[in-house]
Amino acid sequence: MKTIKFPTVLIALFFIFGIVANFYWRLDTTWIAVTNLTVLILFGIHFRLSNKHFFQKIYFSLFTCLLSFCIGMLTYSLHYHPGYKNHYSHFLSDADLMKGTISERLKSNDYAEKYYFKITRINDKKVFGKILLTVPKKVSTEKFHAGDELYIKGELTPIAKSFNPYQFDYASYLEKQNVFHQLNLKAGTYLKAATNHNLDFYVETYRNKLLGSFKIHHFTNDINHIIDALLLGQRQDMNSQVTDNYTNAGVIHILAISGLHIAILYALLLFFLKPLNRFKNGKLLQFIIIIVFLWLFAILSGLSASVVRSVVMFSLISFGLYLNRSGNIYNILAVSMLIILLCNPNFLFDVGFQLSYVAVFSIVWLQPFYRSFKPSRFKLVNYFVDLLTISFVAQIGVLPLSLYYFHQVPLLFFLANLVVIPLSSFVLILGIAILAFNFTIPGLAIILGKLLGFAIEIMNQYIAWIASFETFAIKDIPFSFSLLLIFYLMLTALVLWLYEKEYSRLILFLSSSFAFQILILFTLWQSKQGSEFIVFNNKKSTLLTEKRKDRISVYSNDSLPKENKNLKAYSCGNFNQTLEVQPLQNVLFYDNRKILVIDSLGVYSLNQKTDILLLIQSPKVNLNRVIETIHPKAVIADATNYKSYVNRWKSTCETKKIPFHATAEKGFYKIEN
Repeated sequence: MKTIKFPTVLIALFFIFGIVANFYWRLDTTWIAVTNLTVLILFGIHFRLSNKHFFQKIYFSLFTCLLSFCIGMLTYSLHYHPGYKNHYSHFLSDADLMKGTISERLKSNDYAEKYYFKITRINDKKVFGKILLTVPKKVSTEKFHAGDELYIKGELTPIAKSFNPYQFDYASYLEKQNVFHQLNLKAGTYLKAATNHNLDFYVETYRNKLLGSFKIHHFTNDINHIIDALLLGQRQDMNSQVTDNYTNAGVIHILAISGLHIAILYALLLFFLKPLNRFKNGKLLQFIIIIVFLWLFAILSGLSASVVRSVVMFSLISFGLYLNRSGNIYNILAVSMLIILLCNPNFLFDVGFQLSYVAVFSIVWLQPFYRSFKPSRFKLVNYFVDLLTISFVAQIGVLPLSLYYFHQVPLLFFLANLVVIPLSSFVLILGIAILAFNFTIPGLAIILGKLLGFAIEIMNQYIAWIASFETFAIKDIPFSFSLLLIFYLMLTALVLWLYEKEYSRLILFLSSSFAFQILILFTLWQSKQGSEFIVFNNKKSTLLTEKRKDRISVYSNDSLPKENKNLKAYSCGNFNQTLEVQPLQNVLFYDNRKILVIDSLGVYSLNQKTDILLLIQSPKVNLNRVIETIHPKAVIADATNYKSYVNRWKSTCETKKIPFHATAEKGFYKIEN
């Protein structure tokens, strides 16, 4: 008899465990390959043996899980770029002249443009790899484009970890994109050569051509940016205020291409291609056209994790329809996840990927509870009820992840989704139609464009109105990874009990709820232990904190220090302990150590022997003389100083062989007892 099929979900789960294990262990690829081969042979033996038994033996199940785990480890190892000998990171000591191409433009700020830069050569050596390229606007006002080939002289530096405690770790995020170094472009150190007509070039060219067709409508920048985000997922130039409004209202997912957008595009394709079913091989042609269109859209929108997830899922659904088979939705989710992670295991650590799959799984898993609820005989009423119910279910599913990553809960997401989801769907459908008319019937496109602009204005104003109720957005909620795991265990136990109200499942739910509360109390107790003194990397004003058990003393001359985002993150990370704000003093004491602060006035006492010298606000002092006078054991310069001053002080300290720490270069400085 044939071997009983093993659950795809379990295979995907152990495959994920393998990726996570190798992400932290980083084992040798050769050793992993040998282990895979050994496990594969054992799996094959037990597969043959299992065919001889009616009931499946547990050994076959164990080796299936083990093989999936090992393949997950091997997949991550093969996609880890520094593991290859020709990766640029192995030639940093010889790096003098680099050649490469721009692959993607990232979100810019007021001071610089940022790009992903693919290195192809270091001196005369052929290499590969991707770095973060920062181009200050004072160096070049010209924006680079995908495919632009550059010759650069400069030093590659590791991407610094988070510059302040409990902040978003940008270095860790980029590491998961296989980006490990950065280069700050300087004037006169680069030469722009011919454009490389590669895939990146054509993707950006055609994307810009499509989005550029909306110029005939003369929309405002805010409307154009919403169109760019909704149609092709481009948010690099979006106004930060608009982004904050959508975030605080709980509908930021609308601006990211996700399942809703792909579902609408898929439905439109099915509708317009339905007549093909009347012809011979028309069903096959319909399937091919849908797959091609979906993947072209995914490529043009940047192949983000949520887009790839949605396109893979709808590709599998479309394939099932072509074969006249309706697959189990859980298997489709698992297979789509396996396909995506086999191609790019780093997607597993992408927040969008995690939120996307958890939201879809929550909607599917809880479907029996809300589908049966029909409060009215009117379809329109039931539509809005379904909309709210599905939004609520998805929000519950992603709640632990949202708390862990974003530390906030928008309470008015019900009201926001009630209007924004139907309106954004209308905007998306109308936008796709206008995009086609921009190239074919410009006159009609301009007429419809007025309706499109009005709809987006209404949507933006409504979101801004929802976001204005700041008291309904609970922010700065402390939440650790251990709380995340226990929270999901508690939610899972609750749903299992709702499906079958058994005593054992009730005990599991109550036990996990009790464990969640105990963990909260333990985390609160743990956060009050120990003490530390922090010099923050804060550009606008000096910010110092002294933590002692459940109290945090803040030293700053800022008029509104509690509104400082760096202090908010630190307070949240310490589970929102009591903040006591005090004016900045020239002399501070911590753990029997004396800290002398010299500000822009440059005033200090000649008799002040000190342990740590803190320089702030660019004081005009002779550091060499100061060191000889007060004999500090370490010198710190915070981010309020001029860069030229910091460089001069650094040289002085190197000459004097005194430890020097510049927060703008190395991040925050911490003193622990």
